[in-house]
Amino acid sequence: MSPFRRSTLASTATSLLLAVSLVGCGDDDEKTPTPPPETKKPAYSLATSIFSQAGSATYVSVFDSLDVTGLDLKQAREYTGFATIGAVDGLLFVGSGEAPELSRYRVGDDGSLTEAGRFSFSNYGLTSAPLYLNQFVDSTRAYMSLEESKRVLWNPSTMEITGTADAPGLDSQREGLVVKTSFDRGRVTRGDYAFQAFYWTDGTFYDFFPSSQIAVYSKADGALVKLIDAPCPGLDVATQDEAGNIYFSNWVFSAAAPVIEGDGAPATCVVRIKAGELELDTAWTRSLSDLVGGRQTAAFRYLGNGVGLVAVFHDEEVEINANTAPSVVTSESHWKLWRVNLETGTASQVDGLGFIAGGYYAFTLDARTFLLLPETDYSKTVVWELGTTGAPTKRFETLGWAYQFVKVR
Repeated sequence: MSPFRRSTLASTATSLLLAVSLVGCGDDDEKTPTPPPETKKPAYSLATSIFSQAGSATYVSVFDSLDVTGLDLKQAREYTGFATIGAVDGLLFVGSGEAPELSRYRVGDDGSLTEAGRFSFSNYGLTSAPLYLNQFVDSTRAYMSLEESKRVLWNPSTMEITGTADAPGLDSQREGLVVKTSFDRGRVTRGDYAFQAFYWTDGTFYDFFPSSQIAVYSKADGALVKLIDAPCPGLDVATQDEAGNIYFSNWVFSAAAPVIEGDGAPATCVVRIKAGELELDTAWTRSLSDLVGGRQTAAFRYLGNGVGLVAVFHDEEVEINANTAPSVVTSESHWKLWRVNLETGTASQVDGLGFIAGGYYAFTLDARTFLLLPETDYSKTVVWELGTTGAPTKRFETLGWAYQFVKVR
């Protein structure tokens, strides 16, 4: 099973959209240099990928307000394949899905993208430049994953590769399970350090080793400072609260075995690294299952004011037995989102969203949290805004699967 769920089906509207060329106009007169774009307004970007029998394409939209009510993909920049985005220091980065190339852009107030640098990871054996495996540490440091446990160190300011680094002491295998790095959702930067989760699983992402490890890197040189043992399987989501406490949680895949096998599989849990420390807060480690009626959970994310968000698998909605396919748990819409109050130890369902797939994405931009919830066939994604209390507000929807939403400036 791939860590990404992709659909090969597309609606008629989606197929027609793929047939439209969205290439922007440019000035071919090299004697008249193009002036730099105005960059005074805020800028945000969302990437949405559309899949069909003919192939896939990614559309990168740019807008200047979080109160946008809709996206016109005809105004977006089109990229072949599953391209990915990131942002740092007021610049937008786009990783190619079909070549190991990374491009950097200045974003104009009119939404225009002006290329401001490009380089390739081809010397390191990569066939694409997946920014879901990249961590922007700051404006001059970034880490692109290489062979799971290694990293290519590169500078977003100069667009140069500065070297590679590994994680000494990180086991490549444990009890026949192979090490996997967390995606960008499982990495966070705090102070002088960057944190990245690792776990061990099989080739189908069903069997997981009972524990994970969290690597701590020095921002100064990218070197490994230490590996922190964490007694939870499949850690792949990381968030940070107002005080600087960091929380690590599992993704949906490690919840499948506990749902199907019960106590015979490693139980999922959430761990915390306290602000200013490089040790696990062992007294805090907890399972959120007890707060949500004994159900399995995934993708805990901190929202604010002591409240977090977690996906909860409602096993009462589907028959589960020893023959149940793991995809019933990991890929079907039998999950609901719950708010968890970490201070009172209570939880409640988020009303108004219905059932979703457990692998939801959430992004906090300008102190506002947005949920990206795709349809089951990934033909459409609905974007909701959610606070620490109250019902969610539907903001807009877009064709395809949107899973990256960034603030450029």
